[in-house]
Amino acid sequence: MTLIEILVGMTIFAIGLLSLSRVMFGVMHANLRSKHTVIATNLAHQRMEQVLGAMRYDSIIQAQYPDEAYGQVDNGNAEYVKYRRTVTIADSLNAVGTSVMKEIIVRVEWREAGDTRNIELRSSISRFQDINL
Repeated sequence: MTLIEILVGMTIFAIGLLSLSRVMFGVMHANLRSKHTVIATNLAHQRMEQVLGAMRYDSIIQAQYPDEAYGQVDNGNAEYVKYRRTVTIADSLNAVGTSVMKEIIVRVEWREAGDTRNIELRSSISRFQDINL
């Protein structure tokens, strides 16, 4: 083999390695994004279960579920420092002003690569005895 053949072979090999490394970095970034999405979804489900598991309809109020800032989620659990969780509860009133349905929105946000991403879960709960068919 000549020196030129060896240099051409090394160049082709280097180009292949560079292409492969770029793909690997893309896969690592996608893995990280998936991990954040799964953790945020689990945190949102956890909070939604707490809200929907309330013993009484009247106890499902905004004040019961304060916002959790970055570093405060799950009582400051170090695993969730990058996440922020909020709960919004909106009442639907009947004609006489009594709450008959509540819409619950749980939102979990996190920062990733300079962007803010989020997951949002929505659910409704009704006071069935107040509904007249």
